Amino acid sequence: MGKKRRLSAIIISCIFIIAVALPVYAEDLGSLEKKLNSVNSAMNKAQKELKSVQTQKKGVSNELEQLDVEIDKTENELEQINILLRESEEKIKQKEEELKQASEEAEQQFEMLQLRVRTMYEDGNATYLEVLFDSASFADFVSRLEIVKEIVDYDNNLLAQLRGIKDKIAEAKEIAEQEKVNREKIKVRVVTVKEDLRQKQVSRSQLMQRLTQEEKEYQKQMDALEETSKQVEKEIKRLQEQNKRKYAGGKLEWPTPGVYNITSPFGNRWHPILKKNSLHTGVDIGASSGTAVKAANDGQVILAGWNGGYGKCVIIDHGGGIATLYAHNSTLLVKVGQEVKRGQTISKVGSTGWSTGPHLHYEVRENGSPVNPMKYYQ
Repeated sequence: MGKKRRLSAIIISCIFIIAVALPVYAEDLGSLEKKLNSVNSAMNKAQKELKSVQTQKKGVSNELEQLDVEIDKTENELEQINILLRESEEKIKQKEEELKQASEEAEQQFEMLQLRVRTMYEDGNATYLEVLFDSASFADFVSRLEIVKEIVDYDNNLLAQLRGIKDKIAEAKEIAEQEKVNREKIKVRVVTVKEDLRQKQVSRSQLMQRLTQEEKEYQKQMDALEETSKQVEKEIKRLQEQNKRKYAGGKLEWPTPGVYNITSPFGNRWHPILKKNSLHTGVDIGASSGTAVKAANDGQVILAGWNGGYGKCVIIDHGGGIATLYAHNSTLLVKVGQEVKRGQTISKVGSTGWSTGPHLHYEVRENGSPVNPMKYYQ
């Protein structure tokens, strides 16, 4: 809310300046500079707010991308956990069936043993001892003893084996059930993490929407201030016509002798600050901070001060409708109304205004309108 209130205050102040100050724009060049400084001060504030919003948007965008990655990761983890849970359920079901079958087999074997003993008793058949005592000889006794022993051992071993199988299956079932419980706990944790990530995603998305709206409002303000800049061009043209200066003559001198690296030419381009296609009204020269900036020709300074997106700016009228503009300076060495000579140092390179780094933005204007400066250096 605080930023919105500041934004509204800036817009209102700009509208007031545009509506009230510009009709009496300047009785002379000194008055023009004061009016421009008022407009451009508001423009500078809006530009800083716009940069701040765009920086926040970039950060939020990166966060949203990372959240998407993390959410995808948790969804994959949940998918794998669900597969493992289904496997655990199948394993438990299988062990239950095996346990049921083993229990039935053990029960059947035990019933068969009981049935054999009961039948021997009910039918009056001889017991194991009677079978042994009815032996005809010691050799026959030993033989019968081995047979009885084998029968008893068989029954006992079979029962022990079935009980062992039953115990192992029961143990395997218990392990599978515990495994399922552990996997359910992991699933709960992953679901919780996913929900937290979703809530963060919603929160950051809402913030992104708010920042986008603020960016649009700041952009509207910048558009309004650009319209003011066009009015400045008309005023410069009027002042030039009023001065009726004749062109100083000769070729224009390069503003940064020895530094000819053009990092952005004249013409339409993607604006690094406004993030949209717009006309680049001059050339950007990649000079380091503090590099001396020279006057392109003899003339009179008609603007020296802060000029919105241009930052600290100098405009020189060379007569004949020709003017040069030098923007983003760190230091200004001339004043409005001052006469300058070709090659005179008028400022130092900087990065003020709408700038992403130290450089000189250099323009040539014909009757107030920007043209490609390079045509004067061919």
